[in-house]
Parts: sequence; C-alpha cells; structure tokens
Amino acid sequence: MKNTLFILSFLLSFNAFAQNKKSFLRDGNELYADSSYNEAEMQYRKSLEKDQDYFNASFNLADAVYKQERYEESSALFDALKDNAPTETDLAKVYHNLGNSLVKEQKLEEAIEAYKSSLRINPKDKDTRHNLAITHKQKQQQEKEQENKDENKDEKDEQEKDKEAENKEEEKENKEQEQSQENKEQQEEKKESKPQEKKEEMSKETAEKMLEAIQQKEKELQEELQKKKVKGKRVKVLKDW
Repeated sequence: MKNTLFILSFLLSFNAFAQNKKSFLRDGNELYADSSYNEAEMQYRKSLEKDQDYFNASFNLADAVYKQERYEESSALFDALKDNAPTETDLAKVYHNLGNSLVKEQKLEEAIEAYKSSLRINPKDKDTRHNLAITHKQKQQQEKEQENKDENKDEKDEQEKDKEAENKEEEKENKEQEQSQENKEQQEEKKESKPQEKKEEMSKETAEKMLEAIQQKEKELQEELQKKKVKGKRVKVLKDW
C-alpha cells in the first residue's frame, strides 16, 4: 500500500512538473501572439527553469528575443539549438530562423549558409528559398557598393596624390622663380655697380689728363713768357774797330 501511494505520488508530481513547463509555454505563446514579446520571453524562461532541455521553449524564446530586435542574442540562441533539435523538420526551422537573425546582423554570407543548410534538409521550403534569393541579391548589392566605395577611395587617393604632386611642382616652380628673381636682382645690382666704378675710373683718368694738360699749358706759357723776355731785352753790340 505504501509502495502504491509512493508511486502514485511520484506520478502526480511528474505530471505536475510536466504540466508546469507546458503551461508556461502556452502562456508564453499567447503573449507572443499578442505581440507581448518581453512578457512571452519571461514565460519561456520559466518553462526552461522546469526543463532546460525543453526544445519548444528554447526555440520560442529565441523567436521572442528576435522580435525584440536583439539579433546577436537570438542568433546565439538559434545556433545553440542545432545540436538539440529533436527532428529534421525542427532542425530545418532552426537553420531558417538562424538565417533570418543573421541577415538582421548584416552577416549575409553566414545567413546564406544557414538558408542553404535548411534547404538541404527541406528542399521544398518556399519561404527559405525566397529568403535565400533575397539575401543573395543583398550580398551582391553590398559587394557592388563596397567596390564603388573602394573605387571612389582609390580615385580620391589618386586625386590627393596628383594634388600633392601639383603642390610640390608649384612649390618647386615658386622656389625657382624666387631664385631666378634673386639672381636677376643680384645681376642688376652688379650691372648698376660696374658703371659707377667705371665712371669713377674715367673721372680719375680725365682729371689726370686735365691736370697734365694744365701743366703742359702752364709749361708752354712759361716758355712763351721766357721767349718774350729774351726778345725784348737790349743787347749790346760790339763795334768793329
């Protein structure tokens, strides 16, 4: 009798435990349907407190987190479910939702691989195929934009290099012009100084010539005066006896 009561008590406790995690799951699903994602998350976590390996609660928890736009966290939750999916169908759903979450993170290459993994399990899933096609186009557009960005960057770098070269060339030309102007000014200064020196030399030479001419005239004048004196003087003539 005691054994019977113990077994009955155990079964009732087990049923209550099982009912508990499922009731939390149901409550979470109702809240999720009403778009109360935060409250739904709390119910799913309570369900997982009863059974941490409860796949349905884990899957729905990841969905509730995704709906709250916590994409990095939802991606991690879906990724952790890959080894816990009870069926191939469940695993295909995990990969599909993982792909959606990765797209929101702009991890397009990883999202494409997740969609492909889902389609390998369930090739007829139109939603997954549709999402894969859209993500593939987004990736192509992203790559094209990156190429344009790189081209623009290269063009900008080339323009900056050309501008830098032009600035250097202009600076070089300015220096050459300044040097040329400086040389020109120095040459002009030399030209201006040379005539002055020459003028000074010519003036000195002229002065010497003038002095010589004056001296010569003075000498000639003295000689002329001397001649006049001689000419005007009486000379005694001796008579012939």
